[in-house]
Amino acid sequence: MKQKRKTWLRVAAVTPLVLLILAVLWRWQSSTLERVDARKPDSIPSGDYTYTVEYADQRVRQMMKRYHLPSVAVALIDDQEVVWEEAFGLANLEQGIPATPDTVYRVFSISKAFTAIETMRLVEEGLVDLDAPITDYLQDFSIQSRFPDSEPITVRSILAHRSGLPRNECYALTHGPGDECVLREIVESLKYCHRVFPVGHRYHYSNVGADTLGRLIEQVRGESFAQYMEGRLLAVTGMDDSAFLSAWIPADRDVALGYEHYKGEYYPMERRDITSLPSANLYATLEDMSAFASFILGGGEADGEQIIRSETLRLMFEDQYSNPRDPEPMGLGWKTSRVLGSELLVWHDGGPDDGTGSLVALLPERKLGVVIFASATSFGANLSLPLATDLLGLMLETKLGLSPPEAEKPERVGVDPSQLNDYGGRYIAFGEAMDVSRRGHRLKASIQGMRFTLVPVDETRFRISHWLLTLGLADLLQLPLDLRELEIEFLVGDESEEDLMIIHLGDFAHEVCPRYPEVTEPPQLWGQLTGTYDLVKRLPSGRAGGQVLGRDGIQIENGVLKMPGVVGPLLPISETEIIIMSGPFAGETMVYDPDTGILTHQWLVYKPAEPEPDAQGHSK
Repeated sequence: MKQKRKTWLRVAAVTPLVLLILAVLWRWQSSTLERVDARKPDSIPSGDYTYTVEYADQRVRQMMKRYHLPSVAVALIDDQEVVWEEAFGLANLEQGIPATPDTVYRVFSISKAFTAIETMRLVEEGLVDLDAPITDYLQDFSIQSRFPDSEPITVRSILAHRSGLPRNECYALTHGPGDECVLREIVESLKYCHRVFPVGHRYHYSNVGADTLGRLIEQVRGESFAQYMEGRLLAVTGMDDSAFLSAWIPADRDVALGYEHYKGEYYPMERRDITSLPSANLYATLEDMSAFASFILGGGEADGEQIIRSETLRLMFEDQYSNPRDPEPMGLGWKTSRVLGSELLVWHDGGPDDGTGSLVALLPERKLGVVIFASATSFGANLSLPLATDLLGLMLETKLGLSPPEAEKPERVGVDPSQLNDYGGRYIAFGEAMDVSRRGHRLKASIQGMRFTLVPVDETRFRISHWLLTLGLADLLQLPLDLRELEIEFLVGDESEEDLMIIHLGDFAHEVCPRYPEVTEPPQLWGQLTGTYDLVKRLPSGRAGGQVLGRDGIQIENGVLKMPGVVGPLLPISETEIIIMSGPFAGETMVYDPDTGILTHQWLVYKPAEPEPDAQGHSK
């Protein structure tokens, strides 16, 4: 799932009386927005999805209104049958084009699931060894590393996002989307990047990993990625209106525009192909993605042909690397969770930062699935996954008469105060410093001016206690997390392992929060790094380009060295290496040149900016 920088508290200088009034109003409004009028029957007739469809219809319409979604498309799949398929709203607001099940949406990172399936077909055929070094197949693959004892990067580790590869490519590409050389160039760019972690150490979501596998497919199949996937995977699984390049979309199909909603206005997002076809450039209709879901639920068979073995799919759904210190479950190209009691959920989401959000969510052991597309930057997995899980729960009850057990409310337990001392310190969570300290027999925490109590539910796990929950203001303030679903776990390390705080976000996501050193006097290097930088591209030669793309800065805030935006807190580990501590680039290395003051990270170069002139033309 992609993280956003949001402020924890969005209300300033509001009196308690005003807050109380707002709480009452919000509870009334919230109950109106979330109420589903479709009355659930005392018992759902076996195989009758009438209530599920009514419930889904109303939930979607409410979400469209509340989250400003111009269009939504939803399908419910029971094995080989699409029990409901519907599109709502307009695919193009400016032209008034309605959304239909045949409307094409760009599904972004769901592309990775397709790349993973073709990779595993190569494994089935004996053309690729899942645990062989990737360099056995891509001789031009190389990456810098500060982990000399790490195992080699393998196909398995890439599929499970445990390879230690960075998120994106490492220089500005010279070839465009669909060019036969572009995936080779992406792989070649890695020579300028550093490994994020040793293989298998920690989950790190990597687009360039999927692109590397796309290059592997090209090399072994002897055909361009887009061309091969079009004819040998999309077509054979019934996805006739889908493509990895927009130019290949059938001319009679409308393509949904993505939108951002801001202050009552909808702003269309630019629609253009990106170079990372294997990781994020698939276009698909709801009907096609429903056919793909049935193909998976049918054990890899389509139109009487076994495209991939059912045992291979089961392997792809098995958790590969997770452990208590790295709790993000991940199969081979598919995200996994346990929901509705103990049901195996396999899923992949895509977007929504570029204007469309998408989700495929399956209960493979029950042969049930949900597909959801929406054309808005607000429609991320934080919205689509809970909706899909609710719908799958109703489908499970309809098909098999199984109702998910009610969640047990955890009871408060006592923890030895001396143990609470071990948990105190400063951690980096969601791009911000979070301070944890013992106060008497309690553990207190604060982040971005928000203070709360941590209530223990066992010796290492805690729930949040805050007056916002009591007043019902958490939703009103649009906090980035649902505090009611959040658990905080502390893992004390030793000489070989660092202390960690892990934030568990319901059933679907986990934020690993490393400690940050408590600094009273910032080191000299920190002072050298602070300032304003011009952003330019890193060229294939390794040199900095000339065109300035924008400006950014580094400053010291409350004892933390940080950069605004998605980069966030930084921690120098040497005179030339700086680690990004949080967010989508967590663990990645920025390289510092003390002679020039230049920083590089992935394909960006940060050059110290020249001082801006004042009104008299003098440098400030």
